[in-house]
Amino acid sequence: MSTSAEQVSRLLALVPYLQAHPGIAVTEAAQAFGVTPAQLHKDLKVLWMCGLPGGLPGDLIEIDMDAAAEQGTIHLTNADYLSRPMRFTLDEAMSLVVALRAVAEVASGQTAQAVASALSKLEALTAQGESERVAISVASGDEGVREVLTTAIDQGQRVRLVYDGLARGRTSTPVVDPARIDLRDGAAYLQAWSLERDAWRTYRIDRIVEAEPTGEPGAEHGSPPAPVPGWFGPQTDRVTLELAPEAAWITEYYPTVDVHPSQTHDEHLVAVLPVSSPGWLLSLLLRLGDQVRVVEPAGAAQEAARVASEALELNRLFHADEAR
Repeated sequence: MSTSAEQVSRLLALVPYLQAHPGIAVTEAAQAFGVTPAQLHKDLKVLWMCGLPGGLPGDLIEIDMDAAAEQGTIHLTNADYLSRPMRFTLDEAMSLVVALRAVAEVASGQTAQAVASALSKLEALTAQGESERVAISVASGDEGVREVLTTAIDQGQRVRLVYDGLARGRTSTPVVDPARIDLRDGAAYLQAWSLERDAWRTYRIDRIVEAEPTGEPGAEHGSPPAPVPGWFGPQTDRVTLELAPEAAWITEYYPTVDVHPSQTHDEHLVAVLPVSSPGWLLSLLLRLGDQVRVVEPAGAAQEAARVASEALELNRLFHADEAR
């Protein structure tokens, strides 16, 4: 079922399409617009009531609804004022340029060629210098690593990664069958099947230090899962932190939902951060130490306090053994 916005957008494109294809079959037109014949019939009934101001018979778009219902063909007339193709405004063209530049960071094969072709046409059409006003920055890692990954995806190759995992704080060398690259919140992620884990895993590409083909073909694992919500996804948890001045840098380094001055401590900031990984939050709290205080949820710092206490106890025992 189409939303009103989707239907309006489709109707604006449908009129010049039907004028360019007189007598087209309902099924063919529906397929071209990615809707069912039943939905297209509903669209035609809406178009039938549209036209120039006044609403008189000569002002409205004319459609042979009997032919559409009985013969399955569409005949549309009296809509010459909508025959011209829609044109992009400068803002619309610039939005597409920015989006295509982001896709170009991680595209490969035929997709990369299509993106480059569309981007060159749009940049040629924008005003002189306008396309350079906006820069797109994607955390997509080393160009050589991306090239290996995109080639492996296109050719179905298995690769070995050298991966610096931030949450666990260690470097691993998983062997994976890469399947897809996603863009999310300004960063590129590799969706790949981990042979060690025997499951789908997500790897942030700017943390992949090396990617080397193993010379083996990748196995069939079906489709990777749909992209998980990003930092601002609907299922993302949030944590409220009170930051000392020395820790204020995290409001510029990490995405935030809200930042405002603390009402209880001068020069301190209160920041609300989305949290998509408990491991990431634990690492951040341990890194900041006494420069941060968790405001809510109250239990968010318990794991960090436990890990810090265990580390201090191990350190004490280590030095006690050295003293003997």
